Parts: sequence; C-alpha cells; structure tokens
Amino acid sequence: MTEISPTTTAYQPPVDTLHDTPTRVTVDVPSRIVFKVLLLVALFGLGIHVVQQLTGLFVQIAIAAFLAVAADPVVRRMERRGIGRGRAVAVVMLAAVAAIALFVSVFVPPLVEQGDRLASSAPSIVHDVQHSHLFRDLDRRYDVVARAGDQAAKLPGKVSNQIGSIVGAVAAGLLGTITVLFLTVFLLLGGGQVVEGTVRVFPKIAERRWWSIVQGAYTGIAAYVGGAIVIALIGGSVMTISAFALGLPYALPLGLWMMLLEIIPLIGATIGAVPGIVVAFVAGGVVDGIVLTCIVIAYQQVENIVIQPRVQGRAAALSPLVVFVAVLVGSQLLGVLGALFAVPVAGVLQIFVRQLIVDQGSEELTVPALAPDDAPTAPDVDDDGLPGRTGADGSQL
Repeated sequence: MTEISPTTTAYQPPVDTLHDTPTRVTVDVPSRIVFKVLLLVALFGLGIHVVQQLTGLFVQIAIAAFLAVAADPVVRRMERRGIGRGRAVAVVMLAAVAAIALFVSVFVPPLVEQGDRLASSAPSIVHDVQHSHLFRDLDRRYDVVARAGDQAAKLPGKVSNQIGSIVGAVAAGLLGTITVLFLTVFLLLGGGQVVEGTVRVFPKIAERRWWSIVQGAYTGIAAYVGGAIVIALIGGSVMTISAFALGLPYALPLGLWMMLLEIIPLIGATIGAVPGIVVAFVAGGVVDGIVLTCIVIAYQQVENIVIQPRVQGRAAALSPLVVFVAVLVGSQLLGVLGALFAVPVAGVLQIFVRQLIVDQGSEELTVPALAPDDAPTAPDVDDDGLPGRTGADGSQL
C-alpha cells in the first residue's frame, strides 16, 4: 500500500497593485526646444512693444495711403492728358498745401484779433464786474476776492505749463501734417512699384477673386475719400455764400469750419453748421437765424438724397447701420481720425464679404422669412372644429 504524504503550500496573498509605489516618469525636453520657445516669447513681446511705440507712424501711413488712393484717379486723369506723373503729383500736392495755407490764414487772424480785443478790454470788464451788485453779494458770501487772489498767484505757473503743452501740440501737429504729405507724395510716385512688389511676394493676390477685392477696395476708397472732399467743398461753399448773403460776420471762417466738419460721417454737417446758426441768431437776429437754419436743413436733405449718391457712387454705398457702428468703433479706437477712416475701412470689409458670398455661390439663395405671415396652429385631432384635442372638461390639451 502506497502511502501518500500530504503536501503543504505556503499561502501567497494577492498582490496589491493599488498601493504599489508609482513609477516616476521623466520627460526629457531638449534644451534647443526650450531656447526656441523662450526666443519666440521674447520676439512676440518685442513685436508688441514696437507696435505700441510706432502706433502714431502706422496711423500716419494709413492716412497717407487713403489720401494717395483718393488722389490717384486725379493724377491718372492728368497723365492721360499728356502731363507727366511727377508733374501731376506736384500739382495735386501744391493744391493741397494751398488749401491748408488758406485754412490757416483765414482762421488764425480772427483768433489773434479776438484775443487782442479781449486783452485790451479786460480792465474795463474787470471794473464793471467788481462794481456790480451781483459781484458784491457773491464776495460777501463766498469771499470771491481772496479766492481770486490766491488763484491769480498760481496763474503764471499754470500759464507757462499750458503754453509749453500748446506749443508742443502745435509743433507735433505741423510735423505730423508734413510727414503725411511727404508719405502721400512717395506713395503716389512709387505706389505702382509697391503693388507690383507685393504681388510678386504674394502671387495669390493676382488670382481673380483676390484681385477683384483689391480693385473694389481701390475704387471704393477713391470714391469715398474723393467724394467726401467734394461734398465738404460744396457744404462749405453753401455756408459761406449764405452767410455773405445774410450779411453775417466771419462768413469765410464759418464756411471753412463747415467744410472741415463735413468730412466726419453722420454728424459732421450738423456740428459744422452750429457755429454759423449761432452767429446768425446773435449777430443777425431771429429772422436771419431761422433763415440760415432752414437753408442748412434743406441743403442736408439735398446732400443726402442727390449729391452724395452721385458724387460717391454705389461703390462706397453703405447702410446707415454699418456707417453708425463703424464710426462708433473707429472713434473708440482712434478718436476723430478713427471716425474719419472708419467708413472706408468698413467699405473694404463689405467688398470682402461680398466676394466671399460670390465665391460660395450663396448670392442666389432665397432667405426664408424669420417671422411667417401666418402663425402655425395645432391640427384638429378630435374633429370638433378646434385645434388640438379637447379634454373632458372642455379645455384644450
């Protein structure tokens, strides 16, 4: 008989994989990758800093580009008549400089004259104010003389600071104007080479769809800027002639102010007419004020209905909502300059969107109505002549 001896095996507990020591993962990033990332971050920050520092120059280049596009059709027209491009550009720029000189010569002398008149009459004005009953009453209550003396002691320092800032602003404005004029001349003379070089660098621009956008933008900007200048000249002439006819003082400055403000979309004509209307009421009387107000209102209607569509054409046509939003956005970004150039920029974007719609073939689609004329009703389920189903209590379910 064979004897079977029992065998014993040691108990092996299950392996606890949940509480094992986690494996450490090491990511090895090459040093050149780190260097490239840091270099890209540094270049990006440097680019932002450069753009912030050169914002004024970019704005001047944009203004010069718009002016060059607006003046280019005139230069081309003169070229077709046998005048060289250099001479045509010189004639156009001399006309612009003459217009600026006329503006300065008309506005500066009245301001100087009024300032001298105010300075000469200041002692008599102060004497009359000091001996008035109202001034004595205010001095007794609020000690006006003492407070005025304290402010007068601080006045020389404030005046010197303000004079410095005013002189600096005037110098910066003149320098900016000269810079824009030179940039406009250079763009008019070498704009074709710039366009040709851009096309050679980016040859896809020469494709039909992209080149149609470039042509549309050129036509739209030229039509808008050139038309705005013509409309401003017409508006200023209407104000000047009306002021002369009514015998109002400062007729030419009022007309130039109207011409300057006419360039601003939507509200420019209204704001530009306000000084003339005020002068008409003050210097001419109620009748002259009412007559000039009626002339301004009638002219604005003729300008919006007849002059603007014919001068600027359909190439620069925008809906009032788009113009209003563009002016708001432009004024928030760049102030008055942004409001001036917001409309042509919006026109370029509109041309781009139109070309995109044409490329997608969606211009012939029929857009369904958002709110149909007949509101849909529930079908009559239980044939009782009422929509829906009628419950046991007579209510509609």
